[in-house]
Amino acid sequence: MRTTLSAAACAAAGALLLSPLAAGIATAQNAPNTVGMSQEQATRTLTDANVPWRIISRAGSTLQDCTVTEQRDRGYATETDYEWDYDKQEWKKVETEVWRGVGLIILCN
Repeated sequence: MRTTLSAAACAAAGALLLSPLAAGIATAQNAPNTVGMSQEQATRTLTDANVPWRIISRAGSTLQDCTVTEQRDRGYATETDYEWDYDKQEWKKVETEVWRGVGLIILCN
């Protein structure tokens, strides 16, 4: 019984991940949804919104019409700096989480 419930739960989770509702954009920060836009429109939209972006995958000839087929959150990176603490006379480690933006998957026809 336990195996059956686990398998059913995994199947339901997999179906949700592959459903059209889960496709598109899921970001840690607010970013405009560019799925379905041309590559030029998408990059201009993201740049105008001050959203960092990177093309993470491109298929087809770049001489053809290129469309964004998926947009993914690239997560966070930790930047580390050190500041001098005059009271304690030691270096203080300061870590800052920086959002890396979105990654675009592009298909060229």
